[in-house]
Amino acid sequence: MLAPLLATEDPYAAASIFSQAGWKVEYESIRDQDQPRACLSLARSRVELVPPSDPYIVPRGVGIEFQIHVPPSELSGLFLLHRAAGVVYSELRERRPGERGFRAEIIGYRFLILGGDPDPDLALIATDPRIVALADGLRERDGEDALTDTALRLAESSGESFKGLRLAMSEGLGFGAPDELGGQLAEVMIAAAILARQLGVDLEKQVEAKLGSPSWNAGH
Repeated sequence: MLAPLLATEDPYAAASIFSQAGWKVEYESIRDQDQPRACLSLARSRVELVPPSDPYIVPRGVGIEFQIHVPPSELSGLFLLHRAAGVVYSELRERRPGERGFRAEIIGYRFLILGGDPDPDLALIATDPRIVALADGLRERDGEDALTDTALRLAESSGESFKGLRLAMSEGLGFGAPDELGGQLAEVMIAAAILARQLGVDLEKQVEAKLGSPSWNAGH
């Protein structure tokens, strides 16, 4: 699970606001540490609150809205909690056929909270809002250096996944793969999706084209 890092002057006070709105506090760092941090979750989504000095934060003002899906049975209660916390700025209503939700702004970040499962298109890694936030945040902070850093991470994670595969095969892979290898493959996909976003590449379109080409035809 990816958790975007959101900047705030006081992560502990900000965590209290999220908590009042119905978010679950997963953990908070010890309060006298140099790097205060808090992690909160809502359904299957998480955010981490960090001070503005953290080098990996999602910057404000870059047009980001986090989309979160929650169980439909919990939507109305969460709306009331968010409204009571004073963070709602749109009413609970149908956003599109069969999908209801509301918008909230917490510590300067905007959230669209919807009832139901994620749209299949949004479930694709290239369009996951957390990938978008990470890619845009790194590009905003590091400029063109972000491309080199992400490409290096892609190469590194590809190498690690290959080494993991060789090791798993030497130990008898069978019909299952170890969790560690799955995690390494996930790193490859995340790095590729971030780099595609930073380069302005429509990854889904390119994947569709490749899957339709003779080089990826199973019968070729």
